[in-house]
Amino acid sequence: MASALVAMKRDALVASAVLLALAGLAGCASAPPGTVPDSHISYDRTFDTAVGAMADQKMAFSRQDRRNGVIVAELKGDSIIATLQVQYYGTIQVVFTPQGAAHADAGLLKRVVDSYNLRMSQAKLLPSGLF
Repeated sequence: MASALVAMKRDALVASAVLLALAGLAGCASAPPGTVPDSHISYDRTFDTAVGAMADQKMAFSRQDRRNGVIVAELKGDSIIATLQVQYYGTIQVVFTPQGAAHADAGLLKRVVDSYNLRMSQAKLLPSGLF
């Protein structure tokens, strides 16, 4: 009887450890490429910052739709779409997404995101160390 009780406690302990490990893994998931921290500034300034980040990379703009929060720019056949969406708690979510199948410049998305983050941090709009 005592050994059965010890076995049950051990099984419960093992199950708890497995659940804790799985819960910890859920927190390790990283954001998809092109995702930046939510903006706490005005929609217009956030939009302008996203446009500026793409312009920093010498991208040519085919669409700048401020009302719908869409920016489309291209560089040597590689296109990136920036989408802005107002969150229910008032911040602005910005996501940069590569478009199309051909990605001759694999680092373009990273450079645009880095430029956006740099612009936000220089304006003291993002705390340093987030990227």
